[in-house]
Amino acid sequence: MKVFAIGDLHLGHAVDKPMDIFGVQWRNHAFRIAGNWEKHVSPDDLVLIPGDISWAMRLEEAEEDLRWLERLPGRKALIKGNHDYWWPSISRLRRRFHGTGVFPLQYDAVTVGPVVVGGTRLWTFSELGSLYVDPMADPIPDVSRPGEIIDDPEQLQVRDEKIFARELGRLENSLKSMGMHPSLRVVMTHFPPTNEAGRETRVTRLLKAHHVDICVFGHLHSLDLPSGRTWDFSREGVRYVLVSCDAVGFSPYLLCEV
Repeated sequence: MKVFAIGDLHLGHAVDKPMDIFGVQWRNHAFRIAGNWEKHVSPDDLVLIPGDISWAMRLEEAEEDLRWLERLPGRKALIKGNHDYWWPSISRLRRRFHGTGVFPLQYDAVTVGPVVVGGTRLWTFSELGSLYVDPMADPIPDVSRPGEIIDDPEQLQVRDEKIFARELGRLENSLKSMGMHPSLRVVMTHFPPTNEAGRETRVTRLLKAHHVDICVFGHLHSLDLPSGRTWDFSREGVRYVLVSCDAVGFSPYLLCEV
């Protein structure tokens, strides 16, 4: 069984969200992903999708994107990204995918053959600073004042730290649910757990403590990648791989064969 990963599909079959506004590299990106996927992935393989799957706002609106995903070969494990507003309750989503070979995760884990997969979305956090600007980011609404946008840096930092702390707890829950599975231990996060230099963070310490083998993540776009190669490096026993679809050439990225 081969294990692949590709994130940030940003599908929009039923919504008016052309991706080439973010650069010519996004032109016909869903068509190119499908072609590469069918070329490389077999029905018994596993594909990890760490979030930002569809631009839809509701589950019903995401149906065409989800059917597109189901038609592609291989089994799939996926988590929620910051743009996945369509993502409903996990029980409803699992009912939707029941019997399809698609496994949505939410603060828990799934075992597929010799691989156990866990994960959560994460969030931006202070240890990485504002190193990477998301070109697809939405304005930040102020929930205490509907219709207004948060633009105060200190207020944003307080809000981000609260969200990150909650996500870190959810990641720990997911890691605990992986148990002591003896085979390959893989974690998906949407937001990066470290930077390109492998900086130690609260997330990397947690992954190391739970003996994670590979962490795949997305969210980052339009990076100046040397020779077109994505981040793929190991630090203290954990391998970190950036798999946002533009970073991996709009093709599922082969992690390993087990």
